[in-house]
Amino acid sequence: MGNFSEIGACVQVPLSIRVLPHLRDHVFGENTVFPAVESMQVLAEAARGLHADLDVKRLTQAVFEKFLVIDPQAKAIEAFAAFEKTGEGGLIAKLVTRMHLAGSGITRVKEHARLRFFPRCNKPLLPAPPVVGESKTDMSVAPEKIYRELVPFGSSYRNISSPIRLDRTYAAAGIRAPERPSPGGPLGSPFVLDAAFHAACVWGQRYSGFIGFPVGFDTRIVAKPTRPGKNYMTHMVPVARGVRENLFDLWIYTPDCGIFEVVTGVRMRDVTGGRMKPPPWIRENN
Repeated sequence: MGNFSEIGACVQVPLSIRVLPHLRDHVFGENTVFPAVESMQVLAEAARGLHADLDVKRLTQAVFEKFLVIDPQAKAIEAFAAFEKTGEGGLIAKLVTRMHLAGSGITRVKEHARLRFFPRCNKPLLPAPPVVGESKTDMSVAPEKIYRELVPFGSSYRNISSPIRLDRTYAAAGIRAPERPSPGGPLGSPFVLDAAFHAACVWGQRYSGFIGFPVGFDTRIVAKPTRPGKNYMTHMVPVARGVRENLFDLWIYTPDCGIFEVVTGVRMRDVTGGRMKPPPWIRENN
């Protein structure tokens, strides 16, 4: 594509995103929804083709406000990545689709993801996840029960691999990155962070009484990309609680290889307006 500085301060890159079979397992309500983790991967891949000095493994100010619903018959998602240069040499990146309203001549533009990349710099010092003893557990939920009753995605997205441990101050679980065909990319396996979001969702169902969906975060730093077929652990700490939205910091790591990712200020929101409720057995005050 060339260097970003050669093509101006703003640019749009057409995208044709293959609808691989595993994406059909990412269902929310009645719709198949393009995952936020895949949106980040698509934007990171497009951004590094424009700007050689960009650190696409450091993402900030992410917003995922509008679902990108995948048509049941679609073999590809036709979209574009919109980029805008920032004063410090970074990029604001957006994943956008256009919809032509039949018979009206009107084109509607919808933004599905927005985030910010920064130039390469010294790697930040990443804090270690908190250490929690086995005794500090209020509840433990097996993966089979999580995906049967709490996060009912299809098999491709059932990647929490050990019972999730819950307490009012944390959630922790093991994650297995599946060997599923995926385009890959600079941010590693998209399934690992997606499963960490599931753990945050379960915590919210127990202690806040709503089903949360990731709608943004403050900062994501990928120290080492996660890989298919590998095992990881996630640990998250609730930072703030609200009536319809919770805030978390989370880590993805292994005991032998250290930290792979740190994500701060993860916003998990009830996007249904209270129409969907957790089952009574998971709620702390049922």
